Amino acid sequence: MKILKLSDAPVFPGAENLKARSFTDSDSLGMVHFTLSPREFIPQHNMPFKVCFILLKGEGTLTVNHRSHQLTGNNVAACLTETRRSWRNTSTDDDLTVLALKFKKDRETNGDILEIKKMSQQEPAQNPHGVDVRRVYESEHALSSIITLKPGEKLIRHITPVDVFFYVLEGTGVVEIGDEKETVTADTVIESPKDIPHCWYNEGDAILRVLVVKVPRPTTGTQLL
Repeated sequence: MKILKLSDAPVFPGAENLKARSFTDSDSLGMVHFTLSPREFIPQHNMPFKVCFILLKGEGTLTVNHRSHQLTGNNVAACLTETRRSWRNTSTDDDLTVLALKFKKDRETNGDILEIKKMSQQEPAQNPHGVDVRRVYESEHALSSIITLKPGEKLIRHITPVDVFFYVLEGTGVVEIGDEKETVTADTVIESPKDIPHCWYNEGDAILRVLVVKVPRPTTGTQLL
């Protein structure tokens, strides 16, 4: 099990003037956490792959090409390849915090340039664990969801045929991977290698929300134990 807390994550290259840190950067996936102070902004830029933004805190303006969108903390926004985008914190008092997922194998240029979801309005996805699962992003190459565990809930111990990245969005939980078991809190990334049994437990008295990212997308099912 590999655990990386936000405070220990390296500064994102080229963003020394911003509060931006990189959790992972591989040939298929990048995961960057950034915070904009009130009125701070990121200038327009583009990338040769699809990017999914998850708003963690605050509200701000995401401009894609020439159209601006006001987003809040319950929004997820996915941008197509090569679209120009910028971020601005429109608040005069509060920080804006965003998690950016870079799906580097997804390079489609056709379709809507921006897809915005309000996670609370998403229909829960069917799953063998019987818990609340909402799809964040889904493509031929990647799959990402948010799992919500109420106090006392847990997943069934299982094996996934691809590597999995977990990001704790909210709360405190216990993650079990192989023979290791750790208590983790918000703003922590956990890497779970493929074919290793793993599980999550909410042993506390508050909600636990975990982002799950699978790259590549599994072509075979999860094996329950």
